[in-house]
Amino acid sequence: MQTQTHGVKYIGSKAALVGEIVPFVEGLVGSGGSPKTLLDVFTGTTRVGQAFRAAGWRVTTSDLSWASEAYAAAFIERTPASGARIPQFIQTLAALEPAADAAPGWLERTYCDVIAADGGIVRMWKPTNGRKADAIRDQIQAWAAAVTISRHEEMILVAALIFALDRVDSSVGVQQAYLKSWAARASNPLVLEDLPCAAGPAGNHIVGDALTISYPAATVAYLDPPYSAHSYATYYHIWDSITRWDKPAVGLKTNRRIDRVSGADAFDAAMVSPWNSKKTALKAFLDLVGRLPVSWVVISYNDESLIPLETLIEALKKGWGEAAVTVKLIPYKRNIMCQIGNATAEGAKTENREVLIAVRKGLTNPSEE
Repeated sequence: MQTQTHGVKYIGSKAALVGEIVPFVEGLVGSGGSPKTLLDVFTGTTRVGQAFRAAGWRVTTSDLSWASEAYAAAFIERTPASGARIPQFIQTLAALEPAADAAPGWLERTYCDVIAADGGIVRMWKPTNGRKADAIRDQIQAWAAAVTISRHEEMILVAALIFALDRVDSSVGVQQAYLKSWAARASNPLVLEDLPCAAGPAGNHIVGDALTISYPAATVAYLDPPYSAHSYATYYHIWDSITRWDKPAVGLKTNRRIDRVSGADAFDAAMVSPWNSKKTALKAFLDLVGRLPVSWVVISYNDESLIPLETLIEALKKGWGEAAVTVKLIPYKRNIMCQIGNATAEGAKTENREVLIAVRKGLTNPSEE
């Protein structure tokens, strides 16, 4: 029976593949010995980390995404004790009724049926839902500022709000484009609910760049990097803004936070990933595999990535030895963006090959050659 995991709509989500990933990894490391530990290095919405936690692994997640801290608090770090007060806070927040004559908050005036900074209409949420979300997030912020809640509790509550907003949005799952007509679910009222507390040992989360983070030693590192020309920092900028609640200036026709707009004075280069470029992705892979303090590295990849699959496999074999590299191919449907619009034309490709690549680490490190 496949472990149930939880996450918002997310390009490249491994929700349907955790049933393949966990047994593949457990087959590599065996069943005995000391407690098994996992680094989920590009955790995203933490679905893979959740599955390993449920299987009894102690998980450390990491990501550049600010929102991943909220997801990790809810699903990787939370325990019955650490989340004991969450239901009472959820009840208070869910009962909030914004004043009808209150000025629109940041979400309502930025993403709720408004004219974008560079023209066009942004219809991510209905104004009534945006107004309630503003009130909820402002209250969470006020509690955090007054130290009524801990950072851990704050992030769990933020995750619950993001999940609630994801259920009533009007997008195909990315925040670079919004539907021209309202999605049916957008007319549903925003309902704030507690998120399930995961079973298994509690883990921890690190915010930052995988190429600079000092990771704890672990049995396995699982890598699912954003290996395409598109930046996840632009795909999910609103979730990051809700997590940080800095209410930034926005730009472009999608009202993207301005520090995610290339060429803007405020552009944050720290959010640029080497996995988004053919020129830098392969070296980044090899450097990361080399620096991770683990016995095994397992890479989730597919045959439509920037670096050809064969090129990556050969580079790993050269660095760590032919016998150290194991490959498993998995037929898999392409993501939703490839199943709508022009992508549905006759002859369009609807499946790709998802690949699990395992590297048994030795002493050789290609980054040192």
